[in-house]
Amino acid sequence: MLSILDETYGNVPRAESINAGRKTVLKALTGLLLTATCLYLAFRGLEFGEVMHSLGRASYKAAPVYLALLFAFFWLKALRWKLLLLPLCRFQTTDVIPSMMIGFMGNNVLPAHLGEVVRVVMLSRRSSLSKTAVFSTIMLERLMDMMVVLLFLVVGARMAGNRLPDWVGSGGLILGACCLALLLGAGLVGFFPRPFLRGAMKVFERVPERLSSKVLGSVTSVTQALELARNPKVLLAVVSISILKWALMAGMVYISLESFRLHLPFWVSFLVVGVCAVAVTVPSAPGFFGVIQLGFWVGLQFLGVEKADAIASSVYYHLGQYIPVTAAGLYYLNRQGISLGQVRNLTD
Repeated sequence: MLSILDETYGNVPRAESINAGRKTVLKALTGLLLTATCLYLAFRGLEFGEVMHSLGRASYKAAPVYLALLFAFFWLKALRWKLLLLPLCRFQTTDVIPSMMIGFMGNNVLPAHLGEVVRVVMLSRRSSLSKTAVFSTIMLERLMDMMVVLLFLVVGARMAGNRLPDWVGSGGLILGACCLALLLGAGLVGFFPRPFLRGAMKVFERVPERLSSKVLGSVTSVTQALELARNPKVLLAVVSISILKWALMAGMVYISLESFRLHLPFWVSFLVVGVCAVAVTVPSAPGFFGVIQLGFWVGLQFLGVEKADAIASSVYYHLGQYIPVTAAGLYYLNRQGISLGQVRNLTD
């Protein structure tokens, strides 16, 4: 991954390329193992026929509403990314959608979240921006997302009361505090870039100039991206969009549960969103299969939901996103004349 983010991408020595390939294979195997474990835990004790029966008696009338929420979710995500990119370059929302959707399609067909790398490379090539700077905006995005979903998780855990183990709420608070600390640190760098850059220069002053110039160039790109913290209006918009888009995702969970006649309070959707969002941060096989199913079951098992219904609703929720997102990514790939094989090569 580092070779991709480096400004000398494409000139990586063969030995480093081989090592990167081995690491990718190792990540893929680890992801497959984790996915297999999650699938086993999610479907343990279930007959396949039970899940199929539950899927067969579900109502799919709300599917158009689900898809509308999914469209709005990704539109807001693109709008937020455009705002995060403001310190680097001014884009229209439609300018960043192709790279974003190709990246999310990449997460569905590539292991270990490699779609994020594809997303960085695609936008960097389109705009000639530094890969490091683009990558830093995605890291900010991930931190903000994690803060919001952990907030949802804590709210859901509080509403559930003693029906959930204490570790669910307390774990969310601890992870949230860590994300908040990282966001505050990023904000300080954005507000005070010069002291940070001087410190970096002092650290690398004894490093060979060829290496130090590249590292300091990357550090400069990161501080430039973090200058967003100086604009309170844009920062407020970014935070508001983050909350709104995850509320839409909770709405998609709610539709998935209602489609299986699981008439649960809306706060349960917050709980499930929080559990699933934390679960998918773990490197897994392409598409997060097994991870989503286990996330639904972990979030619902303490609320009296039958396992077959929980797993079936997770399949509805999962495929309702996997198929449209993958199709959209393939559409934008085709428009740009890029093959799936070329996308895979971007991560080598």
